[in-house]
Amino acid sequence: MAQRKSDLQYLAVATLLAIGGYFGFRAMFFAGATAPFAQEMVLVFLGAVATIYLTAALLNRQTELELRKEGRVIVLQQKSDVYMGCIEKVAEIVEVGRHDPELIEHLRVLNHKLAVVASAEVVDRFTAVLDQLVAGLEDRSLTDADGEKVMHALADLTIAMRQDILQEVGLTGQAEAFGAIRRNSRRMETLDDLDSV
Repeated sequence: MAQRKSDLQYLAVATLLAIGGYFGFRAMFFAGATAPFAQEMVLVFLGAVATIYLTAALLNRQTELELRKEGRVIVLQQKSDVYMGCIEKVAEIVEVGRHDPELIEHLRVLNHKLAVVASAEVVDRFTAVLDQLVAGLEDRSLTDADGEKVMHALADLTIAMRQDILQEVGLTGQAEAFGAIRRNSRRMETLDDLDSV
């Protein structure tokens, strides 16, 4: 909204300058009617002013777009780093299978980072992961069943993270991938169960 207001103000000032410039150059042009060389100089000057103005306007717009693009890339990188950190830390906790204060402290920091960069859906899904971790670690250790529940919640969290990142880059309509992600999560559990046989 502020950018639009700034653009409108810039357009209004440019319009006023163009109108004022037109009448100023018109007066100079007709004042030099007796000397054709003076008229040619006025036209050359008018062309130079128009070229400078258009170049400045285009460069200003290009710079603005580049800054926005760089800002989006930085935000996307931050999101990606925080999301990957959360996934890895939850997986570490499940792998350890017990209450580890150091891992929990790392997860606490990641929770705060999520609050800064994540979408509302990602935060909700992360809450579900935390709920499963709290329920599983009540007796200070995670059973295999508890670990599976945490990993199911983590699969839903990764879906929300994927959706958030894809929306950030302008891609939508990835619903068919969500079912595949859930199926892959279940298949991984089957592979894990084979290891315990």
